[in-house]
Amino acid sequence: MDIANHNRKLVHYGKYVFALSTLLPFRLGKKKPTETLSTAELLDRYPRRVKLRWREEAGRLPVKSPRQAIKSDRTDDLADGLVMEIEGGWCHGRQCDWIGIDDVVLSELHRCDGPLAPKAVPGGWLNPRRIRRAMTTPRRLPQPVRVAGDVVVLNTSGSHNYFHWLCEVLPRLELVRQAGVLQADAYVVDNYKPFQRQALDLLGIPSDKVIEPHEGLLLHADRLIVPSLATTASRRRLSERLQSQLKSATNPPHAQPGRRLYVSRRLARNRSLGNDAEVAALLARHGFESHCLEQYTLEEQVRLFRDAAIVVGLHGAGLTNILLSARPIDLIEIKPSNCDRDYFQLLANEVGASCQQVAASRNRWRGSWHCPLEPLENAVLGAIAASETPLLANHTA
Repeated sequence: MDIANHNRKLVHYGKYVFALSTLLPFRLGKKKPTETLSTAELLDRYPRRVKLRWREEAGRLPVKSPRQAIKSDRTDDLADGLVMEIEGGWCHGRQCDWIGIDDVVLSELHRCDGPLAPKAVPGGWLNPRRIRRAMTTPRRLPQPVRVAGDVVVLNTSGSHNYFHWLCEVLPRLELVRQAGVLQADAYVVDNYKPFQRQALDLLGIPSDKVIEPHEGLLLHADRLIVPSLATTASRRRLSERLQSQLKSATNPPHAQPGRRLYVSRRLARNRSLGNDAEVAALLARHGFESHCLEQYTLEEQVRLFRDAAIVVGLHGAGLTNILLSARPIDLIEIKPSNCDRDYFQLLANEVGASCQQVAASRNRWRGSWHCPLEPLENAVLGAIAASETPLLANHTA
C-alpha cells in the first residue's frame, strides 16, 4: 500500500474523513460478517494466528475510560489492558471498530448496534442523522487493501475530539509501547488536525507511516497489532511520556509552581460564557491566569498544565489537560445545567485531583451560558485554602 498516495486522496470536512471513490454505499465486496468472538474465544479458536503479546500486570487492574464508564452497557474483556497480534487480521471503518480474522469480528471493539445496523443516534428515527446513516451504512465490506508488515490499530470513536484523542487514542500507543512493538510498519490513526500531528510527532510516530482510516477502507495486514481500549495506567504513562519529551524545557524563566489557570472558551464556536469577562476578572483578583487553549500548541499546553495547582473552566475539551499535570490539582468545572456527562469528574478521580462543580444556566435555547459569580468565588476560595494548607504545613515543619 502506498500510504502517502492513500492519505493524499482523502477529503476532510470538519470531523468527517472520506475518499471520493468510496462514497456510494453499494460495494462489490463480501457481506459483513455476523459472528463475533471475545478475545479469549479468538485466542482459543486461532491459537497459531492470534497471539497475546502483552497483558497488564497483576495488581494494577485498570478501569474503563470516563466515557465508557458512563455509556457502556456491556462488559469489556479488553478493559483489562492487553495487546494482541492477529496474523492475517483485518480492520475496517473510520473508528476501527470492525477488527477481526477471516469471517469473525472481535466483539470487545465492535461498537455498532448490530453487524448490519448504523451507529446509534439519539432521538431514534425522528433524528435525520439516523435516517442518513441507515441509508449510507452498507451491508458489504469494501474491496480489501493489503498492507505488509506490522500494522498498529489506534483509532477509536471520537478521535477528532481533543478529549477522546488524549484520553482514549494516545494511551493505546502506550500499551503498544509496553508490548515492545512500537516500531511498526504502519499505524491506523487520524493525522489531519494540528493537535493530532503534534502529538504523534512528539511521541515519535513518523507521518509517512500513518494510514488515515475512513468508512470505505478495509485493511488486510500481515500482522495486525490490536491494543485494548485505554486504561488508567496507560493514561498515566502517556502523561509521563509527554512531560519527559519536554524535559529539556522544564522550568522556563516564567514558570511558577502552583499556577492557577482559567481555561476560557471565549473563542469557541459553541458552549461559551456570556459573562466570561466578569469571570476572568473575578479569578484574576485571586491570582488566576486566563488562557484560550485554541491559540496554543500541544507542547505549550503540556508546559502550561505541568505546574498547575488549580484549574477553572467551562465544561469542554480543554479541561482534559489536567491529565498532563505533574501534581494533584484542584479542578473547578463550570458545568451547564443540561449536561449529564461526568467525564472530567471521573478523569479527576483517576489522576488524584479534587473536583468541584458550579452550575451554569442560560435564558434561551442555544444561547450563551451564565456562571454565577458568588458560588464560583466560594469554590475558588475553598480550593485555594486546600492547596495552601500543605505548603503551610511544610513551612511550619
